[in-house]
Amino acid sequence: MFTFGRKKIKLQAKSVAFYAISVFFLLVSAIVYIYPSICVTNLMYEYSGQLKTLSEVRELNTKMKLEIAALRSYDFIEKRAVEKLGFVFPAPDQVVIIAKR
Repeated sequence: MFTFGRKKIKLQAKSVAFYAISVFFLLVSAIVYIYPSICVTNLMYEYSGQLKTLSEVRELNTKMKLEIAALRSYDFIEKRAVEKLGFVFPAPDQVVIIAKR
């Protein structure tokens, strides 16, 4: 027997167990219902992050291709050889052409 204020209420063990089991199943069913949507939300955040990373990598790839093309250009190579390495073009009398037989 429990006392609430001035009234005495009799609670039977069966009714307490029934309500406890009902609340337990209600909570479990709520968790089973909500859990997939939580997982989907987390996957969408992860997917969004991966798309952002992919976009950044593609942009970096494009920049690197442009840099490779610039480094392979003959104008860049010639300019670098003259300015950084101190190369000079040979005088016309320094060039010897060997013909094939």
